[in-house]
Amino acid sequence: MQYYVVTFTHTRIFGWLVYLYAHIKYLKKLIKEGKLQISGPGVGTPVRSAQLVFKVTDRDELDKLVEADPYSIHDLVASSTVNLWDVKYSSMLKPTTPDRKGTKYFRATFDLKDGTDTSNVEQERDIYLKKLISEKKMRASGIYVNRPSSGLSILSVANAGEAEHIMKNDPYVAKLGASFQVIQWDPRFGDFIFKDK
Repeated sequence: MQYYVVTFTHTRIFGWLVYLYAHIKYLKKLIKEGKLQISGPGVGTPVRSAQLVFKVTDRDELDKLVEADPYSIHDLVASSTVNLWDVKYSSMLKPTTPDRKGTKYFRATFDLKDGTDTSNVEQERDIYLKKLISEKKMRASGIYVNRPSSGLSILSVANAGEAEHIMKNDPYVAKLGASFQVIQWDPRFGDFIFKDK
């Protein structure tokens, strides 16, 4: 099975609202079938956006699932990206202990210049990311297979400032000059989160 990260943006808000219930029903069906791992909207973004993490056999299966989404059927996706994600650090499985109280989630992406040699910082970065996992500040991280100079980390921290600090100290950013973007994320559909209610 492979993980694919799909991002949607929506600009037709009326249509988005009209088909929201059908979209949510479809997501819950995919989660029950084990094809969608987790999904949710961005928080405070200038354009309405969502990130979905699928767990499927291949790109063909993914494309069929995305095309069957009510938002796709009714032409309500203004733009989208699809990336095959190699989850090297942690996993997308539900944790065995609750998240810290006040935890928020951030999707943090990085981009290196194509052809950047990362070999001299890989060991340092490996230690850094494993430390974040042990401190429960990161849920999962990995590169995009189709764009190996880019990748995604899902951070679980108290606020945007902490998420920005983590990314600024990532050796890819601090030592190799990677650019990065941090967006607060509300992963409300799926099952990798264990919140202490």
